[in-house]
Amino acid sequence: SGDLLVYSYEETVTDFFLGGYKDKYPKVNIKTAVYGELDEAIAKMRGGFKVDVLNPCTDYIPLLKRLNLIEPIDVKYIPRWNDLMEYFKNIPELAAGDGKVWMVPSDAGLEGIMYNSEKIKNPPDSWMDLWNPEYRGHIAMQDYARNSIAVAALALGYSDPFHLSDDQLEKIKDFLIKQKPLLLKYFEGDEEVDTLFAEGEVWISLGWGSDAVSLSDDGTPVEFVTPREGALSWICGYSIAKGTKMPLASHAMVNHYISPDLQSFEATDFEYFVPNKKVLDMLSEEEIAAVGLDNPGALEKAHVEIIPDNYDKWLQVWETVKATK
Repeated sequence: SGDLLVYSYEETVTDFFLGGYKDKYPKVNIKTAVYGELDEAIAKMRGGFKVDVLNPCTDYIPLLKRLNLIEPIDVKYIPRWNDLMEYFKNIPELAAGDGKVWMVPSDAGLEGIMYNSEKIKNPPDSWMDLWNPEYRGHIAMQDYARNSIAVAALALGYSDPFHLSDDQLEKIKDFLIKQKPLLLKYFEGDEEVDTLFAEGEVWISLGWGSDAVSLSDDGTPVEFVTPREGALSWICGYSIAKGTKMPLASHAMVNHYISPDLQSFEATDFEYFVPNKKVLDMLSEEEIAAVGLDNPGALEKAHVEIIPDNYDKWLQVWETVKATK
């Protein structure tokens, strides 16, 4: 018994998400706090805000470890760990040694190319298509140093897009500057680029499989493809905060978030790829295909997003690219 604080995004601390846990562990008093971006959560935790369970993604795990804000999760206290697809149990960025992990994955997705299939008849198959002069004025790139530089790295043939030398970053900078006359704009987030697709202004862009499904459902002819150089992948899940006073209740909460009921909801409502294999028996073939669960190999071949060690240099490159007229 005691208080358990879950610190997450607003949509995952609803009564729907937490009700099953409350029923099973009525003596645990669940408290919640929400954040919009993980940077905000980290700032509060560094300032002394005490939480028990956190909802990060792989890209922030190195920073959370370095700041000593999370502790390893012992998977023997996560009974549903064995229900996860093998790939999710063996992500190098999450391994903490001795049968422990820094985060238990709960959802994932691909960042590849979204394109308007009425305007572009031949499906794009390479990140280089975002530099195709035929689409001048109808290309969008994300205003985010990490993703746009990684995409440029893959287009240039660099096989490890999150570990780049100074020389490679210099070539990428020139390559991104060359792209600028072809662009409609740099977009902030998925809502903005989705609107640009719906209005017919953008024909091709870096984008997300789940957004392509939503746009298509709403009548915009948008398709999603995985470029031959490999997509980028985001993987999010649940971690346990350093120094929790409720370690067993925290492990139980992490286990709860990968339950088949919650996972099937994430697949159908959020249109996320989910790691629990038992979900496959709960979804229709169409639902499985819509989120890519029919092709888990695409996720396995993707480049897992991380914040690079030399990210300050990436930010300098991006500022130069954006400032160049």
